[in-house]
Amino acid sequence: MYLKCSSPKIVLQNPLIIDIMSTTNIIHLGEIPVCSEATVLPIVATETGTWAFMTTFNGAYQYIQFTATEGQNIVVPTGLNEDYTYTFKLFRPDSSILNDTNYTAKTIPLLQGADHTSSSGGNGALPYTTGKLQFIATDSQVESIHVELTNAKQVVVFVEGAIRHEGNEDDEYVFSQQNTTITYNTPLTEGQKITIIYFK
Repeated sequence: MYLKCSSPKIVLQNPLIIDIMSTTNIIHLGEIPVCSEATVLPIVATETGTWAFMTTFNGAYQYIQFTATEGQNIVVPTGLNEDYTYTFKLFRPDSSILNDTNYTAKTIPLLQGADHTSSSGGNGALPYTTGKLQFIATDSQVESIHVELTNAKQVVVFVEGAIRHEGNEDDEYVFSQQNTTITYNTPLTEGQKITIIYFK
């Protein structure tokens, strides 16, 4: 969602009022990989729940809510422009600003078959390697096996650009690190584009 504002104060849901200029601290994250489905951050979620990401581009605010899991790297389901330096905030489930700071990072493309190794990130995140896999589903496909997922600690799955979560519900999936296999609880449909982002 984009909000065009002439004032630095904007009104978000719940009702939450945020002064975009109120935080003067800045943490530089270096380069972060992006693809059409997501932005990958070298930041570990401090708690499980609904987080929010807010940034600006050409005077328009972008505000995205997403689910993050405690102890896992944050993946924001939004595509940002490549080769651009963004400043953004992250909001915890209680609507407080993570580390009471702005983050800044330069976006680079996350390419199929080319792993990206990050520097250490904010909030205690260690350096990690991330990569992207893509394939087209066959009719009634229920699993996919990828040697690239060997030693992966976390995977994030997108089906036709929509994020899916790991779990036992119908629209979720199960990841087996030992077998490098992702099992889809609901069979895929022929022709669906599947994107997998993984962390090592």
